[in-house]
Amino acid sequence: MQITGTKFPTYSPELNAELLEQYRNEGYIALENVLSPEEVAEAKTALTELFQRIVLNDGSLKEGKFWNSPDALTPHKFFIQYEPGYRPDPNSTLDELELKLRKVMWFTDQHPVFEYMVSNHPVIRNVIETLLGDQAILYQDMALVKPPFIGSEKPWHQDNAYFEAAPLDATIGCWIALDEATVENGCMHVLPGRYDQAPLEHYHGFDCQIVESKIEPGKAVPVELKPGGAMFFSGLLPHQTPPNSSPLRRRALQFHYRAAHTTVLSKEDYDRVFVDKDGVASSCHAASVRRKQARQDNG
Repeated sequence: MQITGTKFPTYSPELNAELLEQYRNEGYIALENVLSPEEVAEAKTALTELFQRIVLNDGSLKEGKFWNSPDALTPHKFFIQYEPGYRPDPNSTLDELELKLRKVMWFTDQHPVFEYMVSNHPVIRNVIETLLGDQAILYQDMALVKPPFIGSEKPWHQDNAYFEAAPLDATIGCWIALDEATVENGCMHVLPGRYDQAPLEHYHGFDCQIVESKIEPGKAVPVELKPGGAMFFSGLLPHQTPPNSSPLRRRALQFHYRAAHTTVLSKEDYDRVFVDKDGVASSCHAASVRRKQARQDNG
């Protein structure tokens, strides 16, 4: 499949003034060749190895949080999620199960390939810490997969709506394509320039998502990437990925970092920080509280 989107610069040891200005003005930059072809291949293999270990160590194959077995590197809590509507069949092969995978979380310290990427990869760390202007602390790690044809949409949201770190402008995501990421198979879409405004109110629809009236999806920009390319973006940047309508799988790694000077607040305290321009608590936690209250009110 031919990449037809914006052409992005290959990473160089120093981010130039144009890229820094783009990040300040638009809330993201995208770079080619952040991972080498060899690193992309290693990451794909490592992701399969981890998924198979998780499945083999959990006889029920259920989604959700669980402790892995004692033969893992360290006692650890994973989160695994399949595509909506799919329920694992004990008779399925590991390859079949992996093709229904949607997400894995909290895994990077369980494989040396990912430990290196999040902590010591010179390109990733240099870009993140240059943009943050501070030492970076890993805040969250995910592998995001859109299987062929059935990979589902992730609706419009701001990542800071899920977090509790303050100040709000000191979190950054790094989204790395392991396969070609195209419009057809569900690449990232962004609303440039919206990241520096007030947080946007979120609600729980089929996911935690921005209230529709707060954004203009028609102004979205697709960020198509080749394998090894990466997008670095503010935690306040509205973004979304559409369904995968292609026969090609779309695998990506997403690492979130916060600056060393940030403070992780309680959910209640954070809801007094992450508020929209009207003063409405706008996080996913606040959306959950409102939904629960509405259900109680409706009896």
